[in-house]
Amino acid sequence: MKRYILFLLLACIAICARPKDKATKLYSLTRIDAANPDSFIYRRAGKVSLKAYVFRPATGGKHPAILLFHGGAWRLGEAAWTFGRAKEFADKGIVAIAIDYRLANNGLSPIDGVEDACAAFAWVRAQAKTLGIDTKRVAGYGVSAGGHLVAATALIPAVNGKKISDAERPNALLLYSPALNMAPDPYFNGLMKGKGDPAAYSPSAYITRKLPPTLIIQGERDSIVYTKDAIAFRDEAVKAGAKCTLYVYPGVGHLLTRNLKIQYKDFDSDPAYAADAHQREDDFLTALGYMKK
Repeated sequence: MKRYILFLLLACIAICARPKDKATKLYSLTRIDAANPDSFIYRRAGKVSLKAYVFRPATGGKHPAILLFHGGAWRLGEAAWTFGRAKEFADKGIVAIAIDYRLANNGLSPIDGVEDACAAFAWVRAQAKTLGIDTKRVAGYGVSAGGHLVAATALIPAVNGKKISDAERPNALLLYSPALNMAPDPYFNGLMKGKGDPAAYSPSAYITRKLPPTLIIQGERDSIVYTKDAIAFRDEAVKAGAKCTLYVYPGVGHLLTRNLKIQYKDFDSDPAYAADAHQREDDFLTALGYMKK
């Protein structure tokens, strides 16, 4: 439990200002403000309206898409935490969509977040024509707990007893300090208590050759999510015949922080490593045909 106290309180790769608190009705597509991304309600879960924030490339036509999921220990965070990276992807020709999802508070669990992530991928594909998206090139980008959501949508067979359809799954995975091995994790088990079997929502338990092309960024001395789990995930994926690449950065911790004593907040990401990691992500997407050199 200790290693997860306020896990990812400030987690983000680039934090930008939160957009105006407005959203269009479900499936409608009205621009809010030229200075902000388009805001849409992609799902209504009870009284909660879940938003997707769309950053578009400057050019028209059909583009690949990437959905970004923030971290925050499944209990904290907002889509705005990923706006900086989303803008960078859009500038390079990808429709980038930052996703809000339900947090594991007030009786909810990470299962609800996984369910929302599946719904987000399905919504994006349903809006492909209007958003100018190639439905066969829809990647998922997840930071820490968000990495778990992305990997889970790609690998686990069902959520809340409902089979996950192809439309609800990503075509490629970019995972930044991801949580992957959930069954032995005491913190995750605590969040899941009474809601479901933690092993059923552990991406590491379902690796097959059907895993989409995957890139993992990991700090060698991460005390929040363990490097050994990332290595085991990569090794199992390669053994199964899937394409999975792992970059481990020496001497740094969670989110590539240089602050090794307190890795759950006050992040001091190594700037050279962070820049290299983003370049690795761009190279990965270029190799898959999502970006041009």
